[in-house]
Amino acid sequence: MRLLRYRIGEESSTRIGLATADGVARLDGLEAGGEPITTIGEAVAAALTDPAALAQAPVGPAWDDITFAVPIDPGARMLCAGANYHKKYPLGGNVQAPAQPVYFNKPPGTLVAHGDNLVRPSVSIQFDYEVELAVIIGRAGRHIDIADALDHVGGYSVLNDGSVRDWQRHSVAAGKNFFRSGSMGPWITTADQIANPAALEVICRVNGEERQRAGVSEMIFSVAEIIAYMSRVMPLEPGDVIATGSPEGTGGSHEPPRWLVAGDEITFEVPGVGVLRNRVIDE
Repeated sequence: MRLLRYRIGEESSTRIGLATADGVARLDGLEAGGEPITTIGEAVAAALTDPAALAQAPVGPAWDDITFAVPIDPGARMLCAGANYHKKYPLGGNVQAPAQPVYFNKPPGTLVAHGDNLVRPSVSIQFDYEVELAVIIGRAGRHIDIADALDHVGGYSVLNDGSVRDWQRHSVAAGKNFFRSGSMGPWITTADQIANPAALEVICRVNGEERQRAGVSEMIFSVAEIIAYMSRVMPLEPGDVIATGSPEGTGGSHEPPRWLVAGDEITFEVPGVGVLRNRVIDE
């Protein structure tokens, strides 16, 4: 299944849906597991516990009638694992693998949806891209064992952890959290469609040129290890998002650097999960 948040026409309200060949089946308000669905987190949880209920939703708007929204709930926690591939940039030199996941957060307002514009900030030219696999929690848990961690995954999505590199030298939080600098989408592909996340790849293309490609198996900490680690920091809840890190090949890793500029068209892809497309504009 592919779960999404979307708008119809000029509506300001956002709906929750299930992607089909003919259009989007509306899920918000549908009862699954004995409770009505009101959030994407609840839809992801229902995909684990009551997928038959979701499959019964009638198809509503056609694809041409909808606009994608970021496929996570407003205010959802985004927990990020940094430095999770063996690479030199942006740390430089002979980089040692961290002893544990490097954890930071992304707040609401940082991300835009599939098809939306990324905003290069007026205070920097060092605007960069980072393709990542995003993991969406579907089953709550605390102190989760690594062996059980994937049982808590409700789905996967494609993430661009947009970074402003000179501000990242101020702090990770500053460089990673500029307004509308990152993106996510187009939807959440449910966990039953992904037998083994380690078999996935992450790919980024800028104006059609491939810049990043790596296997999820190349991550320093696996999806299961990151989930187990985060669950020791806090109880994980359905709808929480975990970003798993990005490989070498970002703009700043080139000589000279190849920063994003207005007009660039970027494609972020995780085959089997989705393709996320954005364009860059200046603030």
